[in-house]
Amino acid sequence: MTEYINIPRALMKELQEGLVRVEEVLATLEELANAEGLERIKTAEEEYQKGEYTTPDNSDDIRKKL
Repeated sequence: MTEYINIPRALMKELQEGLVRVEEVLATLEELANAEGLERIKTAEEEYQKGEYTTPDNSDDIRKKL
């Protein structure tokens, strides 16, 4: 029996992208199923509507905002 198989790069990339999408869906469901997660979402939406929501431009901005 063969220990290795060849997989076309395009198929491998498609599989990786699919796994990323599944991971994103699972993370979203986990956040929505958690009371603290729902509160974070609510707070973020309120900040966004008030114009208090900011988006960092780079990793240094993220460190400053944390």
